[in-house]
Amino acid sequence: MPASQPTGWSSQRATPPPPAAPSEVITLTTASGIALAVEVRDPARARHTAILLHSTMASRRIWSSAQGGGFAAFLAEHGVRTLALDFRGHGESGVPAARGGRWTFDDLARGDLPALCRAARERWPSDRLTIVGHSLGGQVAIASVATGHADADAIAVIATNVWLPGEEANPILRARKGAVVRAMRTATRAAGYFPARTLRAGSNDEAAPYIEGFIANWERDRWMSDDLTVDHFAAMADLRVPVLAVASLADRFLCTPQCAYRFVRRATRAEVRFQLIRRSDNGELAPPDHMKMVTTRAAVSAWHDTANFCLG
Repeated sequence: MPASQPTGWSSQRATPPPPAAPSEVITLTTASGIALAVEVRDPARARHTAILLHSTMASRRIWSSAQGGGFAAFLAEHGVRTLALDFRGHGESGVPAARGGRWTFDDLARGDLPALCRAARERWPSDRLTIVGHSLGGQVAIASVATGHADADAIAVIATNVWLPGEEANPILRARKGAVVRAMRTATRAAGYFPARTLRAGSNDEAAPYIEGFIANWERDRWMSDDLTVDHFAAMADLRVPVLAVASLADRFLCTPQCAYRFVRRATRAEVRFQLIRRSDNGELAPPDHMKMVTTRAAVSAWHDTANFCLG
């Protein structure tokens, strides 16, 4: 990156950088002193910037894991600068849960994402800034922008909904989700954090306060901030930036198309586009599932649409 950087940034080369899409890892320090890792791909003559937010129990690696070039590299090839964030406690950011790291959803929506948005605005003030979030990342993007903590020009959410009983119309899936929530509580209480890696539920463990907030929202059947001062669905109704929502027919549990649509339609004052992936783009028989939408090229047609959305 050029030498002129926002306050709080430091850098080191990614190890190793993808040969087809060079990247640089930037360390962004938040106001509370949390060091966040951000992987930057900065193509020549880029005039648009996208912040990429990963899903729960994952890290920024989801954006660079596809064979033949990942999601971040794809956007960069189409002229979109990408900033792939590791939320605190994930990837190379902060202290992981297994070593005592503690965080809440509010920490991500009020601390991590706003810090990166401010840094991006400072560094590239004339760029259109889009936040692209997968699953949890989409929740954080919507909550943060809707409540005025983060500033962005557009939001793309991929496989994003909120697990609440009232948001799941299918009684069988609602019962299954309730069982998963109860199992997560048991595992978190036993370990002191949610051991996603041990349970092979994901590549990154989650902190107990984050899981407790997730469970509390399920039990109250409301999407509330952790401090109970904000109803995120109420805030979402006042969202004014354009929103692209992408779902897949093969996402049959974590974020069904019905749940994804129910979620995004709450942005009643925003210009919303809903895209449903009905087939695979890489020859597989079934459409991509929850993770394959971003970790494989099976949804590359949706990647094209996301790139165009970022370009405005």
